[in-house]
Amino acid sequence: MDAKSQSIVAFLQSCGEAAPSLAPNYARMEELYKRKLWHQLTVLLEEHLGEEAAAAQLGGLYETFVSDFKHKLNKLALARIQVAVALNKCADADEVSAFAEAALADHAGELESGAFVLCELSRMLLRFGKQEAAKEKLDAAAAKIEGAAGVTPEVQAAFYRARAGYYKVLGPAAEFYRAALLLLAYAPLSSMPSSEALEISFDLGIAALVGEKLYNFGELLEHPVVATLEQTQYAWLAQLLRAFNAGDIEQYEALVAREHVHLEAQPALLSNTLFLKEKITLMCLTQTLFQRTGPGADRIVPFAHIATAAKLRMEEVEICLMRALSLGIIRGVIDQVNQTLTVTWVQPRVLQQPQIATMAERLQSWASTVSSTLTELDALTPEFAA
Repeated sequence: MDAKSQSIVAFLQSCGEAAPSLAPNYARMEELYKRKLWHQLTVLLEEHLGEEAAAAQLGGLYETFVSDFKHKLNKLALARIQVAVALNKCADADEVSAFAEAALADHAGELESGAFVLCELSRMLLRFGKQEAAKEKLDAAAAKIEGAAGVTPEVQAAFYRARAGYYKVLGPAAEFYRAALLLLAYAPLSSMPSSEALEISFDLGIAALVGEKLYNFGELLEHPVVATLEQTQYAWLAQLLRAFNAGDIEQYEALVAREHVHLEAQPALLSNTLFLKEKITLMCLTQTLFQRTGPGADRIVPFAHIATAAKLRMEEVEICLMRALSLGIIRGVIDQVNQTLTVTWVQPRVLQQPQIATMAERLQSWASTVSSTLTELDALTPEFAA
Protein backbone atom coordinates (compact mmCIF):
# COMPACT_ATOMS: atom_id res chain seq x y z
CA MET A 1 0.00 0.00 0.00
CA ASP A 2 1.46 3.37 -1.03
CA ALA A 3 1.73 6.40 1.26
CA LYS A 4 -1.43 8.04 -0.11
CA SER A 5 -3.53 4.93 0.45
CA GLN A 6 -2.12 4.59 3.97
CA SER A 7 -3.12 8.17 4.77
CA ILE A 8 -6.66 7.51 3.46
CA VAL A 9 -6.98 4.39 5.61
CA ALA A 10 -5.73 6.36 8.61
CA PHE A 11 -8.34 9.05 7.87
CA LEU A 12 -11.16 6.50 7.78
CA GLN A 13 -10.01 5.00 11.06
CA SER A 14 -9.93 8.45 12.68
CA CYS A 15 -13.47 9.11 11.43
CA GLY A 16 -14.62 5.86 13.01
CA GLU A 17 -13.02 6.83 16.31
CA ALA A 18 -14.65 10.27 16.23
CA ALA A 19 -18.10 8.80 15.49
CA PRO A 20 -18.33 5.34 17.14
CA SER A 21 -21.90 4.78 15.90
CA LEU A 22 -20.60 4.97 12.33
CA ALA A 23 -17.41 2.97 12.93
CA PRO A 24 -18.80 -0.15 11.14
CA ASN A 25 -19.42 1.98 8.03
CA TYR A 26 -15.90 3.34 8.01
CA ALA A 27 -14.42 -0.12 8.58
CA ARG A 28 -16.44 -1.43 5.65
CA MET A 29 -15.31 1.51 3.49
CA GLU A 30 -11.70 0.69 4.32
CA GLU A 31 -12.19 -2.93 3.34
CA LEU A 32 -13.94 -2.14 0.03
CA TYR A 33 -11.36 0.54 -0.81
CA LYS A 34 -8.48 -1.87 -0.29
CA ARG A 35 -10.23 -4.49 -2.46
CA LYS A 36 -11.14 -1.86 -5.10
CA LEU A 37 -14.80 -2.89 -5.11
CA TRP A 38 -16.04 0.42 -6.44
CA HIS A 39 -19.69 -0.49 -6.99
CA GLN A 40 -20.15 -1.85 -3.49
CA LEU A 41 -18.31 1.18 -2.13
CA THR A 42 -20.64 3.51 -4.05
CA VAL A 43 -23.71 1.81 -2.58
CA LEU A 44 -22.26 2.05 0.94
CA LEU A 45 -21.33 5.71 0.47
CA GLU A 46 -24.85 6.66 -0.61
CA GLU A 47 -26.30 4.84 2.40
CA HIS A 48 -23.75 6.57 4.63
CA LEU A 49 -24.69 10.01 3.29
CA GLY A 50 -28.21 9.48 4.55
CA GLU A 51 -27.02 9.00 8.14
CA GLU A 52 -27.74 12.08 10.24
CA ALA A 53 -24.64 11.48 12.36
CA ALA A 54 -22.43 11.55 9.25
CA ALA A 55 -23.23 15.16 8.38
CA ALA A 56 -20.32 16.71 10.27
CA GLN A 57 -17.76 14.58 8.44
CA LEU A 58 -19.11 14.70 4.87
CA GLY A 59 -16.89 17.52 3.64
CA GLY A 60 -13.70 15.86 4.81
CA LEU A 61 -14.85 12.44 3.64
CA TYR A 62 -15.37 13.76 0.13
CA GLU A 63 -12.16 15.78 -0.11
CA THR A 64 -9.90 13.16 1.45
CA PHE A 65 -11.53 9.86 0.50
CA VAL A 66 -14.00 10.08 -2.39
CA SER A 67 -11.86 12.45 -4.46
CA ASP A 68 -9.18 9.77 -4.64
CA PHE A 69 -11.31 7.35 -6.68
CA LYS A 70 -14.25 9.44 -7.97
CA HIS A 71 -13.19 8.85 -11.58
CA LYS A 72 -13.95 5.15 -11.05
CA LEU A 73 -17.55 5.69 -9.89
CA ASN A 74 -20.74 5.62 -11.91
CA LYS A 75 -21.21 9.22 -13.04
CA LEU A 76 -24.79 9.58 -11.85
CA ALA A 77 -23.93 8.04 -8.46
CA LEU A 78 -20.99 10.45 -8.19
CA ALA A 79 -23.33 13.35 -8.98
CA ARG A 80 -25.70 12.29 -6.17
CA ILE A 81 -22.78 12.10 -3.73
CA GLN A 82 -21.46 15.51 -4.76
CA VAL A 83 -24.89 17.11 -4.39
CA ALA A 84 -25.32 15.63 -0.91
CA VAL A 85 -21.91 16.98 0.11
CA ALA A 86 -22.67 20.42 -1.33
CA LEU A 87 -25.96 20.60 0.56
CA ASN A 88 -24.10 19.82 3.78
CA LYS A 89 -20.89 21.83 3.52
CA CYS A 90 -21.81 24.96 1.52
CA ALA A 91 -22.96 27.87 3.67
CA ASP A 92 -23.66 30.45 0.96
CA ALA A 93 -24.23 30.88 -2.77
CA ASP A 94 -20.54 31.50 -3.51
CA GLU A 95 -19.50 28.24 -1.86
CA VAL A 96 -22.26 26.38 -3.68
CA SER A 97 -21.17 27.81 -7.03
CA ALA A 98 -17.49 27.07 -6.44
CA PHE A 99 -18.13 23.49 -5.34
CA ALA A 100 -20.64 22.82 -8.12
CA GLU A 101 -18.42 24.26 -10.85
CA ALA A 102 -15.64 21.93 -9.73
CA ALA A 103 -18.11 19.05 -9.69
CA LEU A 104 -19.38 19.88 -13.18
CA ALA A 105 -15.84 19.43 -14.48
CA ASP A 106 -16.14 15.76 -13.46
CA HIS A 107 -19.19 15.43 -15.74
CA ALA A 108 -17.94 17.20 -18.85
CA GLY A 109 -19.64 15.64 -21.86
CA GLU A 110 -21.99 13.60 -19.66
CA LEU A 111 -25.67 14.22 -20.45
CA GLU A 112 -27.42 12.72 -17.44
CA SER A 113 -25.01 13.33 -14.59
CA GLY A 114 -24.20 16.82 -15.90
CA ALA A 115 -27.88 17.70 -16.12
CA PHE A 116 -28.50 16.28 -12.64
CA VAL A 117 -25.80 18.48 -11.09
CA LEU A 118 -27.11 21.54 -12.95
CA CYS A 119 -30.66 20.92 -11.70
CA GLU A 120 -29.61 20.46 -8.10
CA LEU A 121 -27.30 23.47 -8.34
CA SER A 122 -30.25 25.53 -9.59
CA ARG A 123 -32.30 24.50 -6.55
CA MET A 124 -29.47 25.36 -4.16
CA LEU A 125 -28.91 28.78 -5.73
CA LEU A 126 -32.63 29.47 -5.49
CA ARG A 127 -32.52 28.81 -1.74
CA PHE A 128 -29.91 31.56 -1.42
CA GLY A 129 -32.02 33.99 -3.45
CA LYS A 130 -29.85 33.81 -6.58
CA GLN A 131 -32.78 33.66 -8.97
CA GLU A 132 -31.00 34.69 -12.17
CA ALA A 133 -28.16 32.24 -11.57
CA ALA A 134 -30.69 29.51 -10.76
CA LYS A 135 -32.53 30.17 -14.04
CA GLU A 136 -29.25 30.07 -15.96
CA LYS A 137 -28.40 26.62 -14.58
CA LEU A 138 -31.95 25.40 -15.17
CA ASP A 139 -31.79 26.54 -18.80
CA ALA A 140 -28.45 24.76 -19.21
CA ALA A 141 -30.00 21.56 -17.86
CA ALA A 142 -32.98 21.96 -20.20
CA ALA A 143 -30.64 22.29 -23.18
CA LYS A 144 -29.14 18.92 -22.25
CA ILE A 145 -32.36 17.04 -21.50
CA GLU A 146 -35.02 18.35 -23.85
CA GLY A 147 -35.06 16.32 -27.03
CA ALA A 148 -32.62 13.73 -25.68
CA ALA A 149 -33.67 10.09 -25.86
CA GLY A 150 -33.53 7.61 -23.01
CA VAL A 151 -33.09 10.07 -20.13
CA THR A 152 -33.69 8.16 -16.89
CA PRO A 153 -36.69 9.00 -14.66
CA GLU A 154 -34.33 10.11 -11.87
CA VAL A 155 -32.81 12.84 -14.02
CA GLN A 156 -36.17 13.86 -15.47
CA ALA A 157 -37.53 14.12 -11.94
CA ALA A 158 -34.56 16.28 -10.89
CA PHE A 159 -35.24 18.60 -13.82
CA TYR A 160 -38.94 19.04 -13.14
CA ARG A 161 -38.35 19.34 -9.39
CA ALA A 162 -35.95 22.22 -10.08
CA ARG A 163 -38.31 23.74 -12.63
CA ALA A 164 -41.27 23.52 -10.25
CA GLY A 165 -39.18 25.06 -7.47
CA TYR A 166 -38.24 27.98 -9.68
CA TYR A 167 -41.79 28.74 -10.76
CA LYS A 168 -43.09 28.29 -7.20
CA VAL A 169 -40.90 31.23 -6.17
CA LEU A 170 -41.25 33.43 -9.26
CA GLY A 171 -44.48 32.28 -10.92
CA PRO A 172 -46.60 32.12 -12.89
CA ALA A 173 -48.68 29.56 -11.03
CA ALA A 174 -49.70 27.81 -14.25
CA GLU A 175 -46.05 27.04 -15.08
CA PHE A 176 -45.49 25.63 -11.61
CA TYR A 177 -48.63 23.51 -12.05
CA ARG A 178 -47.38 22.00 -15.32
CA ALA A 179 -43.88 21.36 -14.02
CA ALA A 180 -45.14 19.79 -10.79
CA LEU A 181 -47.50 17.46 -12.66
CA LEU A 182 -44.61 16.35 -14.87
CA LEU A 183 -42.53 15.78 -11.75
CA LEU A 184 -45.21 13.42 -10.46
CA ALA A 185 -45.03 11.51 -13.74
CA TYR A 186 -41.40 10.63 -12.96
CA ALA A 187 -41.46 10.66 -9.15
CA PRO A 188 -44.83 9.51 -7.75
CA LEU A 189 -45.96 10.81 -4.38
CA SER A 190 -45.44 7.34 -2.91
CA SER A 191 -41.70 7.60 -3.65
CA MET A 192 -41.31 10.93 -1.82
CA PRO A 193 -40.84 11.64 1.88
CA SER A 194 -44.24 12.35 3.42
CA SER A 195 -43.36 16.01 4.06
CA GLU A 196 -42.42 16.61 0.41
CA ALA A 197 -45.48 14.71 -0.85
CA LEU A 198 -47.79 16.85 1.27
CA GLU A 199 -46.03 20.09 0.30
CA ILE A 200 -46.23 19.45 -3.42
CA SER A 201 -49.85 18.29 -3.15
CA PHE A 202 -50.80 21.50 -1.33
CA ASP A 203 -48.84 23.71 -3.74
CA LEU A 204 -50.40 21.96 -6.73
CA GLY A 205 -53.89 22.50 -5.33
CA ILE A 206 -53.31 26.22 -4.78
CA ALA A 207 -51.68 26.62 -8.21
CA ALA A 208 -54.61 24.88 -9.90
CA LEU A 209 -57.02 27.36 -8.34
CA VAL A 210 -55.11 30.58 -9.01
CA GLY A 211 -53.34 29.59 -12.24
CA GLU A 212 -54.53 31.38 -15.35
CA LYS A 213 -55.91 29.31 -18.24
CA LEU A 214 -56.31 26.26 -15.97
CA TYR A 215 -59.97 25.34 -16.38
CA ASN A 216 -59.83 21.57 -16.13
CA PHE A 217 -58.45 19.81 -13.06
CA GLY A 218 -59.23 16.30 -14.27
CA GLU A 219 -55.57 15.45 -14.78
CA LEU A 220 -54.78 16.59 -11.24
CA LEU A 221 -57.65 14.59 -9.79
CA GLU A 222 -56.28 11.46 -11.49
CA HIS A 223 -53.19 11.71 -9.27
CA PRO A 224 -53.22 10.72 -5.57
CA VAL A 225 -52.78 14.43 -4.79
CA VAL A 226 -56.37 14.97 -3.69
CA ALA A 227 -56.39 11.78 -1.62
CA THR A 228 -53.18 12.95 0.07
CA LEU A 229 -54.81 16.28 0.97
CA GLU A 230 -58.00 14.62 2.21
CA GLN A 231 -56.04 12.77 4.89
CA THR A 232 -54.61 15.98 6.38
CA GLN A 233 -55.64 19.38 7.72
CA TYR A 234 -55.89 20.46 4.07
CA ALA A 235 -59.00 18.42 3.34
CA TRP A 236 -60.80 21.71 2.62
CA LEU A 237 -58.49 22.25 -0.37
CA ALA A 238 -59.35 18.82 -1.79
CA GLN A 239 -63.06 19.64 -1.51
CA LEU A 240 -62.46 22.98 -3.20
CA LEU A 241 -60.67 21.33 -6.13
CA ARG A 242 -63.52 18.88 -6.61
CA ALA A 243 -66.07 21.71 -6.53
CA PHE A 244 -64.15 23.68 -9.18
CA ASN A 245 -63.65 20.68 -11.44
CA ALA A 246 -67.40 19.98 -11.32
CA GLY A 247 -68.24 23.65 -11.81
CA ASP A 248 -70.42 23.38 -8.70
CA ILE A 249 -71.05 26.98 -7.63
CA GLU A 250 -73.32 26.02 -4.73
CA GLN A 251 -70.69 23.75 -3.22
CA TYR A 252 -68.02 26.42 -3.77
CA GLU A 253 -70.06 29.06 -1.95
CA ALA A 254 -70.79 26.65 0.89
CA LEU A 255 -67.08 25.87 1.25
CA VAL A 256 -66.13 29.55 1.24
CA ALA A 257 -68.63 30.19 4.04
CA ARG A 258 -67.57 27.16 6.07
CA GLU A 259 -63.79 27.26 5.53
CA HIS A 260 -63.23 31.02 5.37
CA VAL A 261 -60.60 30.90 8.14
CA HIS A 262 -58.43 28.48 6.11
CA LEU A 263 -59.00 30.35 2.86
CA GLU A 264 -58.12 33.73 4.34
CA ALA A 265 -54.89 32.27 5.74
CA GLN A 266 -53.64 31.67 2.18
CA PRO A 267 -52.38 34.91 0.59
CA ALA A 268 -52.60 33.46 -2.93
CA LEU A 269 -56.30 32.72 -2.48
CA LEU A 270 -57.10 35.91 -0.60
CA SER A 271 -55.53 38.11 -3.28
CA ASN A 272 -57.42 36.28 -6.05
CA THR A 273 -60.95 36.35 -4.63
CA LEU A 274 -62.50 37.96 -7.72
CA PHE A 275 -60.52 35.73 -10.07
CA LEU A 276 -61.70 32.61 -8.22
CA LYS A 277 -65.32 33.73 -8.52
CA GLU A 278 -64.86 34.25 -12.26
CA LYS A 279 -63.08 30.91 -12.59
CA ILE A 280 -65.78 28.85 -10.87
CA THR A 281 -68.36 30.60 -13.07
CA LEU A 282 -66.43 29.75 -16.25
CA MET A 283 -65.92 26.15 -15.12
CA CYS A 284 -69.65 25.92 -14.42
CA LEU A 285 -70.25 27.25 -17.94
CA THR A 286 -67.96 24.67 -19.56
CA GLN A 287 -69.57 21.88 -17.57
CA THR A 288 -73.04 23.09 -18.60
CA LEU A 289 -72.07 23.32 -22.27
CA PHE A 290 -70.20 20.01 -22.16
CA GLN A 291 -73.52 18.36 -21.39
CA ARG A 292 -74.91 19.87 -24.61
CA THR A 293 -72.22 18.47 -26.92
CA GLY A 294 -72.02 15.13 -28.68
CA PRO A 295 -74.17 13.29 -31.23
CA GLY A 296 -77.78 14.34 -31.19
CA ALA A 297 -77.33 16.97 -28.48
CA ASP A 298 -79.04 20.35 -28.71
CA ARG A 299 -76.16 22.76 -29.27
CA ILE A 300 -78.32 25.90 -29.17
CA VAL A 301 -78.28 27.01 -25.53
CA PRO A 302 -80.58 29.82 -24.33
CA PHE A 303 -79.02 32.57 -22.22
CA ALA A 304 -81.67 31.87 -19.60
CA HIS A 305 -80.38 28.29 -19.19
CA ILE A 306 -76.81 29.57 -18.73
CA ALA A 307 -77.95 32.26 -16.29
CA THR A 308 -79.72 29.70 -14.12
CA ALA A 309 -76.83 27.20 -14.15
CA ALA A 310 -74.09 29.78 -13.49
CA LYS A 311 -76.14 31.99 -11.13
CA LEU A 312 -75.79 35.03 -13.38
CA ARG A 313 -78.08 37.91 -14.16
CA MET A 314 -79.27 37.90 -17.77
CA GLU A 315 -77.19 40.98 -18.58
CA GLU A 316 -74.06 39.18 -17.31
CA VAL A 317 -74.41 36.11 -19.53
CA GLU A 318 -73.06 37.64 -22.73
CA ILE A 319 -70.04 39.07 -20.91
CA CYS A 320 -69.33 35.63 -19.43
CA LEU A 321 -69.61 33.99 -22.85
CA MET A 322 -67.30 36.55 -24.45
CA ARG A 323 -64.75 35.93 -21.71
CA ALA A 324 -64.94 32.16 -22.28
CA LEU A 325 -64.59 32.64 -26.04
CA SER A 326 -61.58 34.94 -25.60
CA LEU A 327 -59.86 32.37 -23.36
CA GLY A 328 -60.48 29.64 -25.95
CA ILE A 329 -62.25 27.30 -23.53
CA ILE A 330 -65.36 27.26 -25.74
CA ARG A 331 -66.15 28.00 -29.38
CA GLY A 332 -69.48 29.07 -30.71
CA VAL A 333 -71.68 31.85 -32.04
CA ILE A 334 -73.60 34.31 -29.88
CA ASP A 335 -77.04 35.34 -31.13
CA GLN A 336 -77.79 38.61 -29.35
CA VAL A 337 -81.25 38.92 -30.88
CA ASN A 338 -82.52 35.49 -29.83
CA GLN A 339 -80.37 35.43 -26.69
CA THR A 340 -78.76 32.07 -27.48
CA LEU A 341 -75.34 30.51 -27.89
CA THR A 342 -74.69 27.92 -30.59
CA VAL A 343 -71.93 25.69 -29.21
CA THR A 344 -69.44 24.21 -31.66
CA TRP A 345 -66.65 23.10 -29.28
CA VAL A 346 -65.89 22.83 -25.58
CA GLN A 347 -62.39 22.43 -24.13
CA PRO A 348 -61.56 18.70 -23.88
CA ARG A 349 -61.79 17.31 -20.37
CA VAL A 350 -60.28 14.45 -18.42
CA LEU A 351 -63.57 12.72 -17.69
CA GLN A 352 -64.65 11.54 -14.26
CA GLN A 353 -66.95 8.55 -13.86
CA PRO A 354 -70.28 10.49 -13.99
CA GLN A 355 -69.15 12.32 -17.14
CA ILE A 356 -68.18 9.04 -18.80
CA ALA A 357 -71.64 7.69 -17.99
CA THR A 358 -73.22 10.78 -19.58
CA MET A 359 -71.16 10.32 -22.74
CA ALA A 360 -72.06 6.63 -22.87
CA GLU A 361 -75.77 7.45 -22.69
CA ARG A 362 -75.40 10.03 -25.45
CA LEU A 363 -73.56 7.60 -27.71
CA GLN A 364 -76.24 4.96 -27.11
CA SER A 365 -78.90 7.50 -28.03
CA TRP A 366 -76.98 8.45 -31.17
CA ALA A 367 -76.53 4.79 -32.16
CA SER A 368 -80.28 4.24 -31.69
CA THR A 369 -81.06 7.27 -33.88
CA VAL A 370 -78.71 6.05 -36.62
CA SER A 371 -80.24 2.57 -36.50
CA SER A 372 -83.78 4.00 -36.72
CA THR A 373 -82.81 6.24 -39.65
CA LEU A 374 -81.24 3.31 -41.46
CA THR A 375 -84.43 1.25 -40.97
CA GLU A 376 -86.52 4.09 -42.43
CA LEU A 377 -84.22 4.41 -45.44
CA ASP A 378 -84.40 0.67 -46.07
CA ALA A 379 -88.21 0.89 -46.02
CA LEU A 380 -88.25 3.82 -48.47
CA THR A 381 -85.77 2.22 -50.88
CA PRO A 382 -86.42 -1.55 -50.90
CA GLU A 383 -84.60 -1.94 -54.21
CA PHE A 384 -81.32 -0.95 -52.51
CA ALA A 385 -81.94 -3.06 -49.42
CA ALA A 386 -81.74 -6.22 -51.54
